[in-house]
Amino acid sequence: MFTFKSPRAAIMLVFAAFGACVGVWAGSIPQVTVAAGINSYNLGLSLTASSLLGVIAMAMGGVIGRRFSNRFMMLALIPILAIITILLLISTSPLFFFLSLTLFGGLLGALDLFMNAEASAVEHDLGRPVFTAFHGAVSICIAVFAIASSYLSATFGTLAAGAAILPISALAWVLVYFFVPARQLTHGKAGGLSQLPSRLPLVIMGLAAGISISAETSAIFWSAKLLNEQAPALAAITGLGAAFYGLCNGIMRFAGDYLRARFTDIPVMLASIIVATIGFAALGLSSTFAVSTLAFAAVGFGLAVICPCLFNMAAAQAPANRAAGLSFMSMITGAPRVLAPWLFGWIATSQTTSFAFGMCSFILVIAFALVMGLRNMSFQNLARAV
Repeated sequence: MFTFKSPRAAIMLVFAAFGACVGVWAGSIPQVTVAAGINSYNLGLSLTASSLLGVIAMAMGGVIGRRFSNRFMMLALIPILAIITILLLISTSPLFFFLSLTLFGGLLGALDLFMNAEASAVEHDLGRPVFTAFHGAVSICIAVFAIASSYLSATFGTLAAGAAILPISALAWVLVYFFVPARQLTHGKAGGLSQLPSRLPLVIMGLAAGISISAETSAIFWSAKLLNEQAPALAAITGLGAAFYGLCNGIMRFAGDYLRARFTDIPVMLASIIVATIGFAALGLSSTFAVSTLAFAAVGFGLAVICPCLFNMAAAQAPANRAAGLSFMSMITGAPRVLAPWLFGWIATSQTTSFAFGMCSFILVIAFALVMGLRNMSFQNLARAV
C-alpha cells in the first residue's frame, strides 16, 4: 500500500523534482540558446561537456557511497540542482551558458546515481517490482514542466520557468529529510565490486544503458528545436515534443513494473527497443510538426523501461553498496553519453535535426544486440534484481 509518509513516497518526489529540472530546461532551450547566442554546434559541444561531468560524477559514486549515505547526498544535491537550473535558464552569454550547463549535467549525474541506488534499496525492502514507477515520475514531470516552461519562457521569460521547479524541489527535500533512512555504510572492499565473479555483465549493461540514455537525451533536449524548425509560428508549444515523449514514457514506466513481474526484464527491454527504433525512424522521415510530435510519443513508449531495468539490475550486483554497481555501470556509459551530444549537434548542423534523429534508430540496433547478449549470461538477480 502506498503511503505519503514513507521512503517510497519520498524517493518518488526526488525523481519528480529531477524530472522537473530536466523538463524546464528542455522546454526553454530555444529561448535560452537565443539569449546566450548559442547555435546547434555549440549546443552540442556544451551538452557534451555536461554529459562528461555527469558521467564523472556518477563514476565517483561508488567511492562516495562508502562515506556518505544516499540520504545525505540527496539532501545536499536537491537544492544545489534547483539553483543551477535557474542560473542555466537565465544565461545571457556563451561562457555563462557553458559553465552552468556543465554544472547542471554534473549535478544531474550525481543525483541520478544516489536516487537510483536508494530506489533499488526501496524495491528490495518491499520485495516486489516498483522501480520503473519511480522513473515514471521523472517522465511525467518532464512532460508537464517542458510544456509549461516553453509557454512561460516564451510569454514571461525563462526566470519564470525556472521558478516553477522550486515548490516540488522543496517538497522532495522535506520528505527525504523526514522519511528516508540513513542506511548503514559498508566500508573497504566489502562495499565495492571485488566479490563479483565477473564484471562483464555490468560492462554490457553500461554500454546498452549508454546508448539508451544518449537516445533519451537527444529526444528530450533536441525535440523543441526540431519542432521550432518545422513550425516557428508555434514557438510557445514546441515543448510538446518533450511533453509527448515524457507523458508516454511515464505511462509506460508506471505499467513497467507489472510487465517486469509478468515477463521479466530482458523480454520487456527487447520489445521496447524495437518500438523506440521505429519512433526514431519516423522522426528521421517526418517533415511536419504533427507527425514529429506523434513520433516523439512512440520514442517515449519505447525507451521507457530500458534504463530503469538496467539500473536496477546493476545496483543489485552490489547489495552492500548499490551505488557501487551503478557507479561502475555509469562509467561504462561514458563513451556513448559523452560523444552522442557532440555527434548529434554536428549532424544536425551539417544535415538537419530530423536527419540526426533518424540516425538514432541505427544505434539502437546495437543496444538490441547487447541486451540479447545478456539473455545467456548467469549472474546475480538477472531477471528482476529485487
